[in-house]
Amino acid sequence: MKRISLALFSVAALALAACGSNTPKANGFITANPEIPAGVTIEAGDIARDPDGRPYRYELLGDVLPEVTGAYLDGTPFSTEDLKGNWTVVDVWGLWCPDCMADAPSVAVLATKLESDARFNFVSIHTPPNAARADEAYGKFGSVDAYFEASGYAYPTIVDKDASIRDAYQIPWTPSYLLVNPEGRVVGYRTDLSVVEGDAVSAFISDIEAVYAVAN
Repeated sequence: MKRISLALFSVAALALAACGSNTPKANGFITANPEIPAGVTIEAGDIARDPDGRPYRYELLGDVLPEVTGAYLDGTPFSTEDLKGNWTVVDVWGLWCPDCMADAPSVAVLATKLESDARFNFVSIHTPPNAARADEAYGKFGSVDAYFEASGYAYPTIVDKDASIRDAYQIPWTPSYLLVNPEGRVVGYRTDLSVVEGDAVSAFISDIEAVYAVAN
């Protein structure tokens, strides 16, 4: 397998559509962290974000994810180590999150398409906004199981009850999508699919296929 050079390869950088100003939106799929746009201010203790709050960068992009443990909805144990050996798309979301709910129909399609694609696995991590707001995690549904029953679809989901996985993975925004290579390294990142014009799922799959093709 060829090693991909994240410093040189980028499928898509920042979307440069203005948001009522000259500051670009941070909506694109990235394979390397871009320079922070001129004029963007960073609040103490935070990261660079666009006017909608989406991050320009993902701090673990290019790094191996730290080891964490957890459990799937059915109680099956999960470990970061389980991600190694395969190409995996990791969706980090929450029922409390309006942007995640906007993405939900696309995520259901994405999960189905990747399930039938031998090159990629798909897993989701349901997380609260933070540890202090863990009781808000499930919104009006009360549980992920209840949501899947109401929606009519389901996909492999790890439940991050106390935001410990979110914190370890340094997730700056929900929804976040990570492309993880067989070494357990994050080689692609993006936020919301719902902001994409046209077929967001096909566009995202094209992005991850491009990374896969360079690496193989």
